[in-house]
Amino acid sequence: MASQNDNKNLVCPFCSLHCDDVSVTTDNNQYKVNESNNVCAKKIDTYNLNNKSMLLPKKGAKVVSLSSALEDIRNIIKGHNETLIINHGVDLSGVRSMLNFASQKNYIIDHINSKFLYQNIGVVQRTGYMATSLTEAKNRADVVMVFGNQIFDKSPRLLEKVLGAKNSLYMKKKKELILIGDFSENIIKEIKKKCNVTNVKLDLDLTNDFLNATSLDSSEAVKGLKKSKLSNIKNIINKSKYLVAIWLASDFIKAKNPKKIISSISKYIVDRNILSRAACMPISGSLADATSSQALTWTTGFSSRIKHSEGTFKHDRNAFDSKHLIDNNNVDVVIHISTISPDKLKLNKNVKNIVLGHPNTTFTMAPDIFIPVGIPGIDYEGIMFRTDNVVSVALKSIRGIKLPTTQNILDKLA
Repeated sequence: MASQNDNKNLVCPFCSLHCDDVSVTTDNNQYKVNESNNVCAKKIDTYNLNNKSMLLPKKGAKVVSLSSALEDIRNIIKGHNETLIINHGVDLSGVRSMLNFASQKNYIIDHINSKFLYQNIGVVQRTGYMATSLTEAKNRADVVMVFGNQIFDKSPRLLEKVLGAKNSLYMKKKKELILIGDFSENIIKEIKKKCNVTNVKLDLDLTNDFLNATSLDSSEAVKGLKKSKLSNIKNIINKSKYLVAIWLASDFIKAKNPKKIISSISKYIVDRNILSRAACMPISGSLADATSSQALTWTTGFSSRIKHSEGTFKHDRNAFDSKHLIDNNNVDVVIHISTISPDKLKLNKNVKNIVLGHPNTTFTMAPDIFIPVGIPGIDYEGIMFRTDNVVSVALKSIRGIKLPTTQNILDKLA
C-alpha cells in the first residue's frame, strides 16, 4: 500500500505517446495528478477507486470467488464451438499470455481498433511509406501537416512534447503547422501559443486534390480554398527542409474513402523526398494498439485478426474481423480484455460474454462472468510500445490494490 502523501512519476499508459514524466501524489490507494494539462489529469484521475468500483469477480449480478469465476469460464468455453478474444487494450505481458492461451485452445484474436490499424498497414503492404519518430519530428521537422481534428484530443500532450516542445533542437523559429480539417477554435488558439498555424478547413475527402495542388509546378485549384491561402501554403511547404505528415486513422472514419486519404498522404511524402526530407508519422490509437500490433507481429507474423489452427496462427483480414464474427453469429463466446479504456464495453446478448477488465469497467449489459484485473501502469509494472514503434516504455506501479493481472488470469485458464 502506498504511503501517505507519496510523490511519484507515472508512465502514462492511457494514450500512445506514453509520457514518462507525469507527476502524481498518492494517498493510500488514491492518487492525484499534478499536471497543468487538465485533459491528461482528468483522464488519469478517472481510474481512482470509487464506490462503484468492482473489486470482486461477478457471475451476472452475483459476487463470486475468483476460483468459482475461473471454473465457470472453463465450463463456458468447454461447451461452445468458437471463441473470440477481443483486445481492448493491455500491456505486453497480457498480449503474450493472450497468444499462449489462444494457441492452446485454437481461439481467434482481434484488436478492437484493428480496422484503423489495417488502413495504415494497407499502405505499407501496397506501396510502402517513409516514416519517422516522435524524436525526429520534435527535433528536426520545420513544417508539420496535421490531417483530421481529433489528434490533439486523443494525444493531449503532442503539442507540448513534440510539435511545440521548448527543448527541441529546432530552435531557430516556431514550427509551421498546417492543419487540414475542421479544428476547433480553442485548439487553434492553444497551438498558436507554440507554433505558427495555417488552418485549412477542408473536406478530408479532398486531401488528394489539396496535396496535388501544393506541388511546386501545380496551377490547380481546390474547392473551398482561396488561391491566396493555397499560394501561402505552397510557399511554406516548398521552403521546408523537413516536412512531417501526421494523422490518426480513426479521424477518417466518416470519410468516403479513408484508404485513399492515407495513400495520398503517403505518396505525397515519398514524392517530397526527391527534393527534401519528408516523412509520415501516423499516431496509433490509445488502446495499446502499437503494443498489440508489435507483439502479434513478432510472434505470429500478423498484426491482428488471427486464429490458432493446426499448430500455427493463421490470418484472415475478413474472416477473423471481430465485428463481422459477432454480427453474423459466427462465434458463441467472446472474451473481452479491457484494462485501459473507461469507455462502456458494448456486449452482444447473442453470445456468452466474459470480461477481464479494470475495476471501473461499465457495460451495455451485465457480462456472464466479470473478473476485475489490475490496470498496467497503475496497479502493476509492465511494458508498452509508443506510437512510433521505436521505443518500449517500462510502466510503473503507483498503488497496491492487489488485483490479479491479465497474465495471471489467462495463465490459470490456459
